[in-house]
Amino acid sequence: MAPSQLQIKVSALKRLIKEKDMYQREVSEQEQYVNQLKANNGDEYELKKQVEVLDESKRMVPQVSKKIEELKKSLSEYLENYTGDEDVTEAKDLLN
Repeated sequence: MAPSQLQIKVSALKRLIKEKDMYQREVSEQEQYVNQLKANNGDEYELKKQVEVLDESKRMVPQVSKKIEELKKSLSEYLENYTGDEDVTEAKDLLN
């Protein structure tokens, strides 16, 4: 049986929340690594590449946050009109 629209929306929102957490963790770890390279006068090329990785991770956090907000809005609108018999507790928890 195919997943329902509710299941799809809830799963997508959970995935994006995990993705945002992962990027935030990556930014923190990468900042520490870059600072360590700078403190130890690390290889210039490696430092440049690691700064690029850090910048990319920093750019991803707001993008994923925007997608989360869009999906939350979509899920909220879906729940307002939902008349099915599925349990919506998890969906409501994700919206809060």
